[in-house]
Amino acid sequence: MRLIDFHTHFFPDSIGPKTIEHILASSMEPIPSYGNGTLAALKDYMRQDGVDISVNAPVATKKEQVIGINRRMIECNKIEKNVICFGSMHQDFGEIGSIEEELEHIAGSGIKGIKLHPEYQQFFPDEPRHKKMYDACIKNNLMILFHAGVDMAYPGVHSSPERMAQVAQIKGLKMIFAHLGGYKMWDGVRKYLVGRDIYMDIAYTIEMKDELIKEMILAHGPEKILFGSDFPWMRAADITKKYDNLFDTKTRDMIYYENAVRLLGL
Repeated sequence: MRLIDFHTHFFPDSIGPKTIEHILASSMEPIPSYGNGTLAALKDYMRQDGVDISVNAPVATKKEQVIGINRRMIECNKIEKNVICFGSMHQDFGEIGSIEEELEHIAGSGIKGIKLHPEYQQFFPDEPRHKKMYDACIKNNLMILFHAGVDMAYPGVHSSPERMAQVAQIKGLKMIFAHLGGYKMWDGVRKYLVGRDIYMDIAYTIEMKDELIKEMILAHGPEKILFGSDFPWMRAADITKKYDNLFDTKTRDMIYYENAVRLLGL
């Protein structure tokens, strides 16, 4: 079995364990975690769980973090063979720098996409002010991996299916909505997002009922579904254990590997 995990996270060695502790302490419900939040831990669990390639999705929680994160991700991509790092952007970065120039720079340095997390970053993704950021991603062929739906560390939801549906209308923007389009808001996903020209990943979806997963994925189109775990909060092996029993080999191959190969240009 070939497997690309399109939704993982690691942090600098100096802050990895503390970051894990902080997020666990902030969660409104107890959640598991695996490893200590470092790149070494991610690669260790990749070996254990049979993951061939992981996509790291860094989040800039402050506008001042954007450049530092992006430079580290560029350097990491020069070294790592089976971990592909996305870049970061913050909705307020334009206050201290040029969004267009930074996104052009990371794209020119080989970065394939950015991660945006409306809950951690506290913004509504359909605000008109983000047009500059989205236009720059289109211009530079950068995809966006969006967190979508509830996040257990934050009350309220900035990335509801209704709001994400407005983003989904942007022509030419390559986008992936995590957690099958909206964590814990799947009824809204079925109403507003299923069938649109977007990718969804399956990170952190093992709590969903089997029939709901099958219904949503087949209605949306398995060619637009990506494997994801959200490591270190969930293991890839736990996801495959569930999905191996839900779909035939052809469908699993699309979700586990082929769609990601096409999207990443591998």
